[in-house]
Amino acid sequence: MDTTAQQEFRRDQAEPARRRKSLRATLALCLGGLQFVAILSVTLSSFVSSENALLRQSRNSLNEVSVNVISQVKSFLNPARQALDATRRLAENDVLDINDTAALESHFFQQLQVAPQLAGIYLADDTGRFVYVMRSEEPGRYRTKVIPPFPFGSTEHPADYQWRNDRFTLLETSDTLTDTYEARSRPWFRMVTEAKAPIWTQPYIFYTTRQPGITYGVPVLDEAGGIRAILGVDIQIDALSGFLLDIWSERRGAALVLNEDGAVLAHPTLVLIQQGADFDNLELPRVNEIDDPLARKAFGTGSQTGMAGVAGPVHTDFELNGQDYVAMLIEVSEPGLRWLIGLYAAEDNFIGEIKKSRVQGIWIAFSIAILTGAIGLALADRIYAPVRSFASQTRRVSSGEITPEEGLRSPYRELEDTGAALAQEVRQRQRFETAYGRTFDLASRGMAQIAPDTGRFLRVNEQLCDIMGYPPDALEKMTLAETLPEDGQQIAVKFRETLLQDSEFIAENQFIRRDGSTIWLRVNAILIRDENGVPDHAVAIIDDVSDRKQAEDEASRLSRDLSHVARVNLMGEMASGLAHELNQPLSAISYNVDAAKITLEEIGDPDPELTQILSDIDRQSRRAGDIIRALRDVVRKDRGRQSPFELGGLIRQTVILMEAEAREHDITLVYHKSDLPLVTGNRTQIAQVLVNLLRNAIDALTRDPGDGGQITISTQVTEAQVEVRVADNGPGVSDDVTLFNTFDTQKSDGMGLGLSICRTIVKANGGTIWHEPTDASGACFCFTLHRSDRPEEDA
Repeated sequence: MDTTAQQEFRRDQAEPARRRKSLRATLALCLGGLQFVAILSVTLSSFVSSENALLRQSRNSLNEVSVNVISQVKSFLNPARQALDATRRLAENDVLDINDTAALESHFFQQLQVAPQLAGIYLADDTGRFVYVMRSEEPGRYRTKVIPPFPFGSTEHPADYQWRNDRFTLLETSDTLTDTYEARSRPWFRMVTEAKAPIWTQPYIFYTTRQPGITYGVPVLDEAGGIRAILGVDIQIDALSGFLLDIWSERRGAALVLNEDGAVLAHPTLVLIQQGADFDNLELPRVNEIDDPLARKAFGTGSQTGMAGVAGPVHTDFELNGQDYVAMLIEVSEPGLRWLIGLYAAEDNFIGEIKKSRVQGIWIAFSIAILTGAIGLALADRIYAPVRSFASQTRRVSSGEITPEEGLRSPYRELEDTGAALAQEVRQRQRFETAYGRTFDLASRGMAQIAPDTGRFLRVNEQLCDIMGYPPDALEKMTLAETLPEDGQQIAVKFRETLLQDSEFIAENQFIRRDGSTIWLRVNAILIRDENGVPDHAVAIIDDVSDRKQAEDEASRLSRDLSHVARVNLMGEMASGLAHELNQPLSAISYNVDAAKITLEEIGDPDPELTQILSDIDRQSRRAGDIIRALRDVVRKDRGRQSPFELGGLIRQTVILMEAEAREHDITLVYHKSDLPLVTGNRTQIAQVLVNLLRNAIDALTRDPGDGGQITISTQVTEAQVEVRVADNGPGVSDDVTLFNTFDTQKSDGMGLGLSICRTIVKANGGTIWHEPTDASGACFCFTLHRSDRPEEDA
């Protein structure tokens, strides 16, 4: 049995046990679980409904307490606002003369006696004048401070002090010339001056009483709307703490007054300002800084970022030390003032008894469920016994221990019918596996089962092993990516992506055989999924298409060669026509030069330089005609006329012709001159060979420019031949170029005909041409010609 079959067998063995547990659990749930769920549902629904109702009631109670607190806070602040507003109206209507210090002192004294929460009341104007009446530290005593006008910016100024009892009787007086208080620099003075309207300051610590307080300021306006003076009243808010303690007596709850920045203004039990505090830098503590863990838990997070975003009642629930609490924040709606009331209380105050009842109900329901579950499990075992026997028979049939006809019996009619259907499926699967296995192993094409996620070969046939050169056990340990070259790894990625999309994968690519050689294979694969729809394996058919690929490449090469041949034939026809057309103007040039020379001789005493120029024109026109006639001979496949000529002179003339082109690319032409015998050949055609070799060397040096490009022409005389060598120090010949092959070239714009024509010309003139490797960089081409002073047989 193969690996896949073994895995399926183990999976089939484990499946009945899982089903047995599921069936027993199902029966137990039917008998006991439903009762448990019913009892628990009734208990929980009753608890949740009552719990929600009490939670709503607890929040309503918190709302009622918050309303009471807010009302008390407003009643605490209203006397200050009413007293100062009344004083402002009296001053603006000239009922109270603000310039009369005695009248102001008497009026301020009366206001302090009416409102005990007022710490002090005062008046200041832009001259620096300041009249202040405040409660003294001793009970029943009041202190008045009067600062006459003084220039702004003065560091010291005079001030008078008076102490009175609660009957306004003068008790003591004093004065000083070094007072430093400047009302015009105080925040309340600047705020009223800018707003020209009543303002509340932020809470701060009074220096004299060391208690938190707040200032209410109003402007005294004249008829034109200008500020005559500014009235202010200081209010101590520590009295709120005692009030909060009275309205909330529960030890596990409290009410706090908070500022919008999270500072604690009032707490029912805590002393906010300690005796040892630094009074030069006093600040109100924040919620997360006070010694109240419940308040820190309920409101400490908001105090770190400020509570300016709180709008309307905000309810929260939290837990501390195993106890659940409810909390609420609500805003005090006072114009110009933003305070918050924070309330928290233990949740057990409202739903503690209900929680106890809920736990008892759950334990009762759990006990009943255990009892009914035990009864259900006993019944499940009795009902499941035939099913367990049927499952055992199924396992034995699947493993082949017994035939389908020998097993699969059950007292239940449904299981009997299922057994018959299963036996038919088993027989059909066995026939299919046998046929598939023989088809897979004996197929004439390469076949493989491949894991779609990893690309590993799971199973391979003999034909694929022959194609790849691996034995089956070695190939089944490899992955598809390991048989691909480095530049073909994307095929393995595409294989996985295509199959997982339930698409057919078809690709042709080079693969690496065991011996390292490459082979072209065509892979056609589809994905096979299991009964759950999970990808199981891919079935791939793999064919060797190397011969077809080689035939396609050969056909493509022949097509390109035919195309080049067609273009070359067309060039031949064009060259023949051009040679015919150019011969006539060249002949005319030659005739005209002869006529010019005769005319100069007839005139007498001709200029030697002019005569030399005419001779050069005549010589070059004749040479051009020779080249054209040689070109026409080559095109006509005519061997051309061969005769002895001086090779050294031809080389010198060719160097002169190519020197300008070489200099343009900073290339040096070097010719090592030597005495050469006459050689036999077509002088024009040999000149064309030299031009082609020199131009190839110049092109190579131009494509790969370096320091000191150089082309060297040298000759060597042997017994029967003369050898010519053209060498350069350029990049050399590429390995993928076949020299002297028609249409094969390194140049991006070349036709691949230069060396092929050179080989044809040299061969037609009885010589040989070849490429000689060099030790250093560069290329060296050599060709030979037959000496005229030696018989042709010696060559």
